[in-house]
Amino acid sequence: MFNSIRNKLTLLYAACYFLFILVFIVVLYFSLIKLMENEQLDELESYYIKEQHDFVEHKDDKEKHLTFDPNRNFFYYIYTNDHTLVHGDESFKGLYKELENIFQHEDASKSMNRNLEWKEQHFLLLKKPIKSANKVDGYIILGKSVTTQHHFFQKMIWLLIVLTCIFSLFIGFLSNYLAGKAIVPIKQSFEKQKKFVADASHELRTPLSIFYSSLDLLEIDEANNLTPFGKELIVDLKEESQLMKELLEKLLFLARHDQNQWFHKKEVFDLSEMLSKVSTKFERTIPSTISFNAHIEKNIRLIGDSTRIREIMFILLDNAVQYTKEGTISVSLLKEDSTIKILVQDTGIGIHPDELSLIFNRFYRSDASRERNGTGLGLAIAKAGVQQHDGTIHVTSQEGKGTSFTVFFPIPKD
Repeated sequence: MFNSIRNKLTLLYAACYFLFILVFIVVLYFSLIKLMENEQLDELESYYIKEQHDFVEHKDDKEKHLTFDPNRNFFYYIYTNDHTLVHGDESFKGLYKELENIFQHEDASKSMNRNLEWKEQHFLLLKKPIKSANKVDGYIILGKSVTTQHHFFQKMIWLLIVLTCIFSLFIGFLSNYLAGKAIVPIKQSFEKQKKFVADASHELRTPLSIFYSSLDLLEIDEANNLTPFGKELIVDLKEESQLMKELLEKLLFLARHDQNQWFHKKEVFDLSEMLSKVSTKFERTIPSTISFNAHIEKNIRLIGDSTRIREIMFILLDNAVQYTKEGTISVSLLKEDSTIKILVQDTGIGIHPDELSLIFNRFYRSDASRERNGTGLGLAIAKAGVQQHDGTIHVTSQEGKGTSFTVFFPIPKD
């Protein structure tokens, strides 16, 4: 149990750290991208302001004129209002054709910026109108390559992700170590509690047996001297001591289960036959307001302790009766894939969703069950018994509609 808690804490801490750092990296990445883009736009704006006069002179060129220089830091293309290229200084041959396809439907009087990927190159573009006498005569597209910066940020993000994974593993080992240290005093306290329950349950059996035997002797020897009230009192005391004995047996069973000291009798028995007998006995005891259905597949055999399996079934069926004033209770047994499946269903009051994860806890009793008799150990014993047979038990429930307990046992090999 403690190893499971320790592993869950380790995974939780490592996952939280990983997600936190991952979100931080994503935010950092896009923030740096935006910062870089703003810096580059400022450079383009500065270049435009500096060369604006020369740009205006080229707007009236009669023929298209392009110059090419691959070492140029900035490139630009000047267009008329009808999107006709008249002048340009380019750094990448043929790029203007791609730009014409992009901007030919844009309003010439509007400023805008955008990113462009073309032939494995990345560009930042700035579109500005060219005005004279408050009249738009055309527009200019300025740009520069940001491929180097783009590749740098790509490598940086992968490096940060790899480092995050490495440090997450480190945090995982550290979390596992710290979780183990934190659990030590809890584990020691829990072990002391288990030992106390086991010792107390064992030691109380002897005086309780003596007490019960003394009541028997008193009832026999003083039968003629006891008043009706005295006889009734002895009967009540014997019933209460019997209930206490059953409670001690349950506590002792759970304590031995915790310490793996229980005796598990292994024998091959006919589970179908045993469950049929249990169903027949159970059907005779339920109120007339409850109908009972049994669907039991024949010739299903199991390896284990038939007495313990019978006890599990009585616990589940008795639990169904307690929470079903009227309606239907059904039990099913069948083979499903590689497992044996037992299903106990009722149409009773159901269980609140918040209590579903608690009903197998020892001494836990829901608000609906506090008015009923019981110790709150039944389902805990049923779960322990199922686990002793390498099985699992699950519960589903809807308030007002009923509850279903499903038990799975592995099919024994021939």
